[in-house]
Amino acid sequence: MQKSYYKQMKSIQENLTEVKFQYFSLKFTPLNHLKEKYNSNDIMRNVATYISRKLQEDKEGHLIDRHEGRPNSMRELFMNRAVFLPKERRIRCSMALLRSGREPLLKPREQFKLVSMNALGSIAEETHFFIDYSKGFSVICIEYQHFGPRLSDIEYYFRNVAQKVLKQSKATEVNLYMDVSIDKALSNLKNVLNMDIKVQPKNLPQLDADIQGKYFTGMNNIANTLKPKYIKIETFFQTPGKGIKSTELNKEANKMFIDMLQRFKGRTFNIDAFDTFVVKYEDKEGIEEVFNLLNSKREFVIPVDLKKITKSKDWYSLIEEDFNALMATL
Repeated sequence: MQKSYYKQMKSIQENLTEVKFQYFSLKFTPLNHLKEKYNSNDIMRNVATYISRKLQEDKEGHLIDRHEGRPNSMRELFMNRAVFLPKERRIRCSMALLRSGREPLLKPREQFKLVSMNALGSIAEETHFFIDYSKGFSVICIEYQHFGPRLSDIEYYFRNVAQKVLKQSKATEVNLYMDVSIDKALSNLKNVLNMDIKVQPKNLPQLDADIQGKYFTGMNNIANTLKPKYIKIETFFQTPGKGIKSTELNKEANKMFIDMLQRFKGRTFNIDAFDTFVVKYEDKEGIEEVFNLLNSKREFVIPVDLKKITKSKDWYSLIEEDFNALMATL
């Protein structure tokens, strides 16, 4: 009996996968002649309604290639779900990213061979996310799916529909909810001590062009010449604990850190370019602080049996309590 119980518990644990969720806000700026007619939440609902009708009435999705115009670099996205919860003032959503490149193969049960999936159609990676529009702006809880659509993809998709299809918005503003405040680092920075940065060369084009040219030209040159999978840079500017005179401040490193923080705050899609972005700095009180970009995001992790949690309402039940707790603080 006891052996059977432990065996069952082990089986349950083996089937669980840790799924991470993160939060960000999304605001739309209406076109000037529509300011009296639509606010940010109106535009959000209009985008979701458009998607829902395309799926339910037209029986088709709205496909957008985020990398349109880039040869051999498609990033095709489409919403495959937008379900309104009127009472909660929320929307259950999911977005898919069509996979490109090498075609995956399937191994049939009890057979040691691989079968092409070409006959089944395209392969897609799905990301679940949930929108709350109960405030003056929309707050989004998004599943972190490494191979699927990211925060920046969702922002791009909604902006594209709002601007080019509905013609209601002229801009979007995204803010990532973080446990460690970017504003705190900006206001307290005295001197950068060291930086630890790691990127995949293929992600560098996600950065704003001016930031690329100003700080990451060297990385691009290495990537184009040596074709590495990752590039990692560690820089050391100051001995920790040593008194710093104003003439010894590393103005160039400070300027880069400030520029990057402001960009992460105002144009959050730049965050997706980095696998590591850690900066140790001394604050104005002489205390050493560490800013870790990827570990600073407000997030929570839930163990999920992906074979059982397949419906949108099941995914929503996983995040509802934490989502409610966040919204109560806003």
